[in-house]
Amino acid sequence: MSGPNQFWIRVVLVLIAIIGIVLLGRAMMLPDSWGQYGYYRGGFIDQEAHKDMKYGTNESCKECHIEVLELKEHSSHKRLACEACHAPVAEHIKANKKFADMPTKKGERQISLCLNCHQKAVGRPEKFPMIDHKTHLSEQNVKLTHTCDQCHTVHAPLENINHVKKQRSLKEVLNEK
Repeated sequence: MSGPNQFWIRVVLVLIAIIGIVLLGRAMMLPDSWGQYGYYRGGFIDQEAHKDMKYGTNESCKECHIEVLELKEHSSHKRLACEACHAPVAEHIKANKKFADMPTKKGERQISLCLNCHQKAVGRPEKFPMIDHKTHLSEQNVKLTHTCDQCHTVHAPLENINHVKKQRSLKEVLNEK
C-alpha cells in the first residue's frame, strides 16, 4: 500500500496510540474516588477532616478567656474573630494545653492593626467608626505617639471612653453640695 492513503493510515494509527496512552495514563493516575462527588476527589474530604485544626472560633477561646469574651460580647467588636487580631489558635494551643503565649501587637503594629478597619476609606458604611489617625490624636489633645490602647480597651473599644464620660470632676461634686 502506497500513496496518499498510507499517510492517513499512519496519522490515524498515531492518534489512536496517543488516545490509548492518555486513557491508560488517566486510569493509572486518577484515584479511585475521582468523580465520586462530580469533578472532585472524594477522599479529599476525609483527608482534610483529619488535619490538625489551625483556626478556631471564638468559642475555642472561651474555656480560658471567658472574661475577655464577655467584655467583647457587649462591645462593637462582638462579631470580630479573635484570630483577626491574634494568631491562629494552633499557634497557642495543642492537645488542649497552652504551649505558647498568644502574640499581641504593640506600638506601631497595634496602630496599624486597628487602622486596618478604622482608617477612613471610601465604601465603608457611613456610621462605621473611621478615623484619620493623626487628626484623631490631635483632636483628643494627646501626643501623636499615643497608641490606641492608651485610651481604648481593645476588646471593648468604648468601655474606657464611656467610663470617663460618666466620671464627674471634683469641681462638679463640690458645686452640688
